[in-house]
Amino acid sequence: MSDKPPEAAPPKKGGKIKTLLIVLGAVAGLGGGGAFAGYYFGQGASAKDGHKAEADLPKLVPVNADDADRPAPPHGAPIDKSLYKASYYPIEAPFTSNLKESESFVQISVGVSTYYDERVVEAVKTHEMALRSAVLLQLAEQDPMTLSTPQGKAALQRTLTDAMNRTLRERTGFGGIDNVYFTSLVVQ
Repeated sequence: MSDKPPEAAPPKKGGKIKTLLIVLGAVAGLGGGGAFAGYYFGQGASAKDGHKAEADLPKLVPVNADDADRPAPPHGAPIDKSLYKASYYPIEAPFTSNLKESESFVQISVGVSTYYDERVVEAVKTHEMALRSAVLLQLAEQDPMTLSTPQGKAALQRTLTDAMNRTLRERTGFGGIDNVYFTSLVVQ
């Protein structure tokens, strides 16, 4: 064996250029992937998940036609109800459910109101089955003693409004129900 160290291999030609091209390709790939992810999670996914662009959402209906050019508050923000026209829609079939931990049951008929255009009422009609299910699930959680008080009925009204808006947002990207009104309510 020899005491001489082995000679180093001569450097390959173009090694630095090849490395530079690989690094640039990786950066371009990551940048493109980042742009895609930004679009997907920022805008693309929301459209894909049923969320609509602001222009596609129902619009508030002003009481006076002269107020049509007035800028509307952002969706979900409180509105001055004196400036907008309410529309009402009765849900025809009553809801009947047993009440929580009792032998009692409740039967209600309801209508909904909205200050937004006809698209909210159309969404209520289109998704009535899902809305009925959401209402029935909420009714089954009610206590019969609580429902016998005016405060309990008012709380149920708010609960049903929230449940219906949540259901509509899941299916259309927009709620729009201002209130749920009882047209009949019987607890036995």
